[in-house]
Amino acid sequence: MSEWGTFEDETPAEGPAESEESWGSFTDASTQPGPAQPTPPPAAPPAGVPTPSPEVVASLLKAGETLWAQVDGTVGVLGSGAKVTAVYDDGPDGFSGWRPVTVLDPGALTVRPVPLALAEPPMGAATSVAELYADTEPLDDTEPRRPAPFPVGQGPDLDALLDRAVEEERARARAEAAASARRAEAELAAQRRELADRAEAVERQARLREERAQDEVRRAQDEAARQVAAVRDDAQRQVTAARDEVAQVVQQWQFRAQQAESERSRLSEELNRANRASVQRLVLVGVLAVIAVVLAVVLK
Repeated sequence: MSEWGTFEDETPAEGPAESEESWGSFTDASTQPGPAQPTPPPAAPPAGVPTPSPEVVASLLKAGETLWAQVDGTVGVLGSGAKVTAVYDDGPDGFSGWRPVTVLDPGALTVRPVPLALAEPPMGAATSVAELYADTEPLDDTEPRRPAPFPVGQGPDLDALLDRAVEEERARARAEAAASARRAEAELAAQRRELADRAEAVERQARLREERAQDEVRRAQDEAARQVAAVRDDAQRQVTAARDEVAQVVQQWQFRAQQAESERSRLSEELNRANRASVQRLVLVGVLAVIAVVLAVVLK
């Protein structure tokens, strides 16, 4: 019973409805002798798949788009399990099952089922199936089909055909060779230009590197000259300071030598005076001794 739909004039009044699921059925309720049979609910999505909320479904729908839904009267269910409201222009047409619907208002979840074309097309509006698949050239059953005899001496000149084919192949080979030569020349010219560009770029980079190296050398020379000048100035300052210190020491030693010389002179003079004083005392003692002797002699 798995089919898109069935078009029946009436539904059996007795017995339960078919348990197998079908794509849809078209029934005429006015011809049913008994009460209307209950319609099975639309199929739910597979187990484990959650039904999206109406807000999510409304955000995904667009007004005017056409999609499939399982419609039963004014109730429709999309493939995701979301329910929509079916609106008809002239009332339900009695078809229950899967059918295309057009979205009217995504926010309100309202759709309009696409009308089903059930009438026969008018004559001449379409081509019949028999005419579509008819053989345009029917076989002639009166005579059996036999192959014709080999056309001896008929047909074109094979030598001319071979010569023409050889000439065409030669022309094609020449054209291909010329095209290959042109492509090779173009590729060679492109490679030469690329090599020239690369050589120019390498030369430009080499010049830049050389200029940077020269700048580095000049900066190093300037730095060395500044360092040498600083060392020379420092050495000059140290030499000057050493000379000044030596001069001060020499002056101090000269001053001390002068003081020592003056002290020596003073001591020499004092020694001389002491010597003279001792000589004088000796002379005086000698004279006193002589006088004493003379007095002693005289007194005796």
